[in-house]
Amino acid sequence: MGGTFGGTLEGFLLLNACMNAALLCVALRWSGERISAWRVALAAALGALYAAAAYLPGLAALRALPWAALACAAMLWIAARWHGAVRLLRALALMLCATFLMGGTVYALSQALGGVALYWQLGATAAVCLAVVLGRCAQRARLGKTRVRVCLGEACAEFEGLIDSGNLLRDAISGLPVVVAPHAAVRALLPEGCDPARLETLPAGFRLVRAVSTGGSRTLMCFRPGSLCLRDAGEWRQVRAMVAVVPQALPEGELALVPAVLTVA
Repeated sequence: MGGTFGGTLEGFLLLNACMNAALLCVALRWSGERISAWRVALAAALGALYAAAAYLPGLAALRALPWAALACAAMLWIAARWHGAVRLLRALALMLCATFLMGGTVYALSQALGGVALYWQLGATAAVCLAVVLGRCAQRARLGKTRVRVCLGEACAEFEGLIDSGNLLRDAISGLPVVVAPHAAVRALLPEGCDPARLETLPAGFRLVRAVSTGGSRTLMCFRPGSLCLRDAGEWRQVRAMVAVVPQALPEGELALVPAVLTVA
């Protein structure tokens, strides 16, 4: 987590919390997760308290790697509430990479700028965080439409999809992004008797995924297709993703919502 600071306790806590917040934002964005400002702030503040406690007399053991890794995992869980160990471990690895990136930047600036290191560390933290988040958002903002072809068993369905940078839904078990499709678009793929509006008709091999949007949250049937392809520049390109089914048409009509991450080469 954030580096130490030899000044006041307030300065140490402020610096550490800012570093934690920046690292969490980078890890969440690289993981394709939605960033909640209040969750990140809470996790960063608790992480700063842990770091301060680790320097109290008699608590030096808290600085050991296992405790630090556990603290980082707890921060990530608070920031995004992952429900899958694989996704959490992947985010933890990304946070470690972000730590090395941030640490190198801060060290270089502190060496170059000497006496004003604290303020420049805070500025560097905010700048790197902003650059990563905005850069990733810009990469995913190639909004438009794409053709989607989904096959399950011997059945295939082809429909129009909207590339949606706001669709950050991921399957908790596989960690794969989720294409959200209206029932009408994938009706031919669903087993007989399956009704997406009645979760008790969930077919074998399907599972449930919790989707949160501006309109509220809902539980959707979800399945992993045999193949899922997007049409780019006139050619079909296979991608790895899950498909969730909504009982009614989406606000965009009959268009499926395709995560923008699937369109990034």
